[in-house]
Amino acid sequence: MEQSGAYPKLDRSTDIAGPDANANGVRDDIEAWIAAQALSESQKKALLQKARTLQQTLLASLDDKDALQRAGEGLAASSRCGMLQFPEYSDFSKLAGQIEAMTANTRQRAERYMKYNAARSGSSTTNPRGNTCED
Repeated sequence: MEQSGAYPKLDRSTDIAGPDANANGVRDDIEAWIAAQALSESQKKALLQKARTLQQTLLASLDDKDALQRAGEGLAASSRCGMLQFPEYSDFSKLAGQIEAMTANTRQRAERYMKYNAARSGSSTTNPRGNTCED
């Protein structure tokens, strides 16, 4: 897929965070993929928000219930933002799923994402209302 251009060349380092040259909370390779999509600026911002919140799930302390809750709330807010920015939520959902796969693209990242989900198991998050889009 990378060679066909469907995906950017993804960072495969063992570092959980990966490169983020502009320190915006989104891995550079994922940010480049989002920028290349034929979408409006508000839709790209919604995808960047989703990417940032998915990245936070990898970096949240698994022993800090408040940090885990904030990460879960961020995911819910980014999904709400996507719903507001895409006329068809299924279009956002498909792209968000691709970002999720790219975020957990190495064994280390996939294991960390599974640990985050296990740590969140049994918890709940309120469905956000209003405009949850950042920026």
